[in-house]
Amino acid sequence: MSDRIFEVEHKPGEEVVIRIRTAEFPPIPPQARSHFWAAQKEGLLTLRSLIDVAIERMDKAESSKEKKRERVNVE
Repeated sequence: MSDRIFEVEHKPGEEVVIRIRTAEFPPIPPQARSHFWAAQKEGLLTLRSLIDVAIERMDKAESSKEKKRERVNVE
């Protein structure tokens, strides 16, 4: 397995797979902790943005389905 904390796997036309390692990490030097914290936060903000876009698409698809309704007369 890689030494990276985040791993992103993507193939065009397929889903995006994001892996976050939870194993023990070597001690982080104090001067690097703020950068590490910021990188983790940015990763989470990226996920939030992707989720927001997915929700917006679902909302648009749902509202477009409602507009396509038409009356059918039954004899």
